[in-house]
Amino acid sequence: MEEARQLVDVGQDAFGREAQLAEDAAVAWAAMRRGAEREGVRLLLLSGFRSIEGQAEIVQKKLSAGQPLEAILRVSAYPGFREHHTGRAIDLGSPTCAHFSEAFGATREFDWLSQRAPQFGFTLSYPRGNPQGVVFEPWHWCLWEKAGREP
Repeated sequence: MEEARQLVDVGQDAFGREAQLAEDAAVAWAAMRRGAEREGVRLLLLSGFRSIEGQAEIVQKKLSAGQPLEAILRVSAYPGFREHHTGRAIDLGSPTCAHFSEAFGATREFDWLSQRAPQFGFTLSYPRGNPQGVVFEPWHWCLWEKAGREP
């Protein structure tokens, strides 16, 4: 998967950082967020585009902290193998649970995403027992279809 070259701003994430996505993902994310809000569901954007270099920095920090590479790769992909660098992946959260935790999988927001995200082109990348061997990440969704139109 190639690193995105053209990105658009999608506003601040839940941590106050400016977030960017590839244009088609930005359109789909905006439509999905509006669709959720119409149904009383508040999706929090936790992260969007992350460069391959940025992913390498995350892995390096964990290695420097003494974590074994095998353990790191169960929760953080090797640089160039994570969907965030494509500009089409988003991490989402809920105002009712800790960010980046499996607890998100038990929220109203996750239930809504499980039912409605495919209508906007988004797919849960790392369900339980995924073939990549990545831990269950209920917060990580990626745009796989050209979408973005509100159903």
